[in-house]
Amino acid sequence: MAEKKQHKKAEKIDLAQKAYHGIRQMLFYNEILPGQKIKYQDLADKIGVSITPVIHALKWLEFKNIVSHEANRGYFVNEVSLKEITEIYDTRLLLEVSLVPEIMNHLDDQSFKRLEGAFDAYRKAVNEENYYNRLMTDMKFHLTLASISQCHIQLKMLQELFDMLLLKYTRNLILMGITDSSLKEHVHIFKSLAGRNTEELRQALCIHLDNVRKHITDGFRKMFDIKPQEMVDLFSLQ
Repeated sequence: MAEKKQHKKAEKIDLAQKAYHGIRQMLFYNEILPGQKIKYQDLADKIGVSITPVIHALKWLEFKNIVSHEANRGYFVNEVSLKEITEIYDTRLLLEVSLVPEIMNHLDDQSFKRLEGAFDAYRKAVNEENYYNRLMTDMKFHLTLASISQCHIQLKMLQELFDMLLLKYTRNLILMGITDSSLKEHVHIFKSLAGRNTEELRQALCIHLDNVRKHITDGFRKMFDIKPQEMVDLFSLQ
């Protein structure tokens, strides 16, 4: 009897995970957009589950601040925010640069090979002009680099930041385009690591993340038609 209950519980978890990954994929490919109301039955039909696993999956996404629930109205994908995306890139800059000493301390041939594979995948996506794959391989490169540090809490935090970027801001990142210097900056990061140069790696990461942050926030400012001084005033009120 107990074994049967455990089997049913495991089955429910599996269905909720199936719904969760299905909704994530829809968010990434912009099949569900920021501000859009989520229709439970439509999602359930597309993913091939009942409504209950869909609701469980939405609760997980609510915890990640991807969706929000309104009483008597249901779930909505959270709107994009200039302040939020600025905070994401500010935090990425602090996190990734802070890991450089530990990355160098734990760097070995095996971890270098993993990063080399991630770098090659990113370069291939750039050359093929595959923008969705470019976003994914960029994330993999940065997470692989961070994982060398063996700082598991910081790595988990970085994964959460990428989750927000890829599930809420993919459409915006593609519409704004990707900086022409991104590949060159990734090459600089990779070569700095290959040369075991701690200070050069720190500077390469700073330059890259600062350039990306500026490019993205400038794009959002134009999208929201916010003048530079108005942007300063906006953040001073927070």
